[in-house]
Amino acid sequence: MYRFLFFCAILCGVTNANKVEQVHLSLSGKMDEMVVTWLTQGPLPNVTPYVTYGLSKDSLRWTAKATTTSWKDQGSHGYIRYTHRATITKMIAGDVYYYKVGSSQDMSDVYHFKQPDPSKELRAAIFGDLSVYKGMPTINQLIDATHNDHFDVIIHIGDIAYDLHDDEGDRGDAYMKAIQPFAAYVPYMVFAGNHESDTHFNQIVNRFTMPKNGVYDNNLFWSFDYGFVHFIALNSEYYAEKMTKEANAQYKWLQEDLSKNKQKWTIVMFHRPWYCSTRSSGGCDDPTDMLSRKGTADLPGLEKLLKDYKVDMVFYGHKHTYERMWPIYDKVGYKSGDAGHIKNAKAPVYILTGSAGCHTHEGPSDTTPQSFSASRLGQYGYTRLKVYNSTHISTYFVDTDDKVGNFLDRFYLEKD
Repeated sequence: MYRFLFFCAILCGVTNANKVEQVHLSLSGKMDEMVVTWLTQGPLPNVTPYVTYGLSKDSLRWTAKATTTSWKDQGSHGYIRYTHRATITKMIAGDVYYYKVGSSQDMSDVYHFKQPDPSKELRAAIFGDLSVYKGMPTINQLIDATHNDHFDVIIHIGDIAYDLHDDEGDRGDAYMKAIQPFAAYVPYMVFAGNHESDTHFNQIVNRFTMPKNGVYDNNLFWSFDYGFVHFIALNSEYYAEKMTKEANAQYKWLQEDLSKNKQKWTIVMFHRPWYCSTRSSGGCDDPTDMLSRKGTADLPGLEKLLKDYKVDMVFYGHKHTYERMWPIYDKVGYKSGDAGHIKNAKAPVYILTGSAGCHTHEGPSDTTPQSFSASRLGQYGYTRLKVYNSTHISTYFVDTDDKVGNFLDRFYLEKD
């Protein structure tokens, strides 16, 4: 449909190819910066795209130029899209900025965001496996919560849109337009799941702008500090796709990243789960999912590294349900008196949160509970994370089957 309108417009002498769409924010890794990314369906010859911004919507006093990447969709027609990226610098923590993006050909509406303030509590939404098809209740609740100032960052842990490249990329366009009402107001951070691995991760490399890692700088693995927390996103698909060179490069980067980390809390995220309850009596035991845990002679395992560097919490998706585990290392769960409040955990706490808006869904009745399982839920929804200070963080699950968002499985993690 989009292509028909595009070509019709050309024949009629009027084009919408330069229209701004899919505006979204992301963090660069520097707390005084904000990255704005948007897309046009056509090129902007002899035109400079830019973002204009200021402290009120009626006074957008400053500008930042954007760079443009043209890239070909992996569909049979190989349509070319144009991604524009601008980084706003020297921002003041806690200030609200208004902005719009575009060029002399077309400008967006005015949006706004609050620059991250690391001295305040951090509030994040974290989830995997979200599409428009069954995910609109979650998307609508994320929009409402964003405009009620509930989030500082939203993190999507793989399987985006099911799939970004489907229908010659039009499905990705539709998804990005659907999330713009939250992603244009709060940083939207992403990394790859199995549905993004198509054609060398073409869509996720070209649609988004994540922190640079100094290795590939292609959005597939990254880290950033935010207040008391160091967030790390890893690409488990290097293992599933047997990309030995890339997996080893990521491991080396991870080791260096963890060794330099000075934050009080460390949270790691990847797509494929290591521990969970499934229909199998042995729980998560898919060999492809397990590769990144223990590794092979050619692929370095990650679990020992996370334990050695005292990672506090791990989030993943892929399985279409919600489950929180006790602290675990090497299949051993460390139980204590209260599953809802753990202090000085002996290993990372794992949370599976892959039920934001998946096409198929599982609940507790579909799985066999494992000894390390602390909580299992069957509703569609996402996880909220709050970091209070250097000693306390909490999570809970938001049930988006409920129109106002019922909060379930409240959990506290504490340490000295």
